[in-house]
Amino acid sequence: MGTFVLNSCSTTDLINQLGGKEWNVKSIMGKTLTANDLANGTPSLNFSDNGKLFGSTGCNSFAGSYKLSGTSMSLEPGSMTKMFCPERTEQDFLKAINKVTNFKMDSSTLNLLNSATIVMSLIPKAK
Repeated sequence: MGTFVLNSCSTTDLINQLGGKEWNVKSIMGKTLTANDLANGTPSLNFSDNGKLFGSTGCNSFAGSYKLSGTSMSLEPGSMTKMFCPERTEQDFLKAINKVTNFKMDSSTLNLLNSATIVMSLIPKAK
């Protein structure tokens, strides 16, 4: 499968590509997550077809929303559980998610971008 950018497909096609699977975070702001970073769990995102966004920071769960418009994407984590998270992964995840302006997919990797800079890379969770 080749590379495609947000404007190469309709919004419905993109929602179908994103939805129906859990996307596990592999890197945040260019840093690949290690076993230590994942001590409490793997950060993840789930996109529903009705604009709802669900996921985990690796420590806390959240339920929010996402918007697609032309070549733009915005993510809003919304309400979140409040467990204490000793490592920085959650803080890094939340900073990165707030920087997302668009995305592209390369093969099976979902890259969330701020303009041309990758802020987070995700892969589908293995079944």
